[in-house]
Amino acid sequence: MLRGWDNSVGSSQVPATAWGNLPPYRSTKNTVRFTTVLFDLDGTLVDSFELIVQGFRHAIRAVRNREATDDEVFARWGEPLRIRLESIAPPEQLPELFTAYTTFYQEHHDRLARLFPGVAEMIGQLARLGCALGVVTSKRRTTTEHDLEVFGLAPFIRAAVTSDDVSVFKPAADPVQEALRRLGGEARDALMVGDAVFDICSGTAAGVATAAALWGTRDREAVLAAAPDYVVERPEEVPPLVAG
Repeated sequence: MLRGWDNSVGSSQVPATAWGNLPPYRSTKNTVRFTTVLFDLDGTLVDSFELIVQGFRHAIRAVRNREATDDEVFARWGEPLRIRLESIAPPEQLPELFTAYTTFYQEHHDRLARLFPGVAEMIGQLARLGCALGVVTSKRRTTTEHDLEVFGLAPFIRAAVTSDDVSVFKPAADPVQEALRRLGGEARDALMVGDAVFDICSGTAAGVATAAALWGTRDREAVLAAAPDYVVERPEEVPPLVAG
């Protein structure tokens, strides 16, 4: 299970075992611009591109006895796994595809997935600012919790909304609204940071400010065309944006 928020982690303390000796971040203001910061997971905090691509290729090879096309691998990218699989295979093959993909994902996760450079420092600095941090993802809860634990994010993330927690997914407002509800945050004080069009659209629909995370995006032009309120090229740009 995902660990709850550790009250010892605040504006001046980050566990050295997980994050090293992070330099303090200090705003020149008494208050921050955004008190709640929400992040997409894959492509924003975690670089899992190769893991997902190889997992899909493995699943199709194992179940359909052929190589996957690029159209199949990238079909409905960013949507929940069930919806992605339904778009490329008949119903009778879905259980086998799901098992093949998730087995590969679990076995190869720690080899193929990693935090993006600068994410650890960014999260630590936002925690020091006293921000309530959440994750809004189309991943399943089990894989989300695994990522947060393995990469040391769990003590900092006070709410994680996954595809198991809502019936309507990004780009709808529902996942962002659910994260705000769990965190006790207000839309006017919140920022949604993500690498994909769905992230920007979901945040906009929920009435929160949005920031395009260009360090992980696979479609820069499309995410910029979604009209985010802010654009950040690197994780280290987020704390100054949040601090105001």
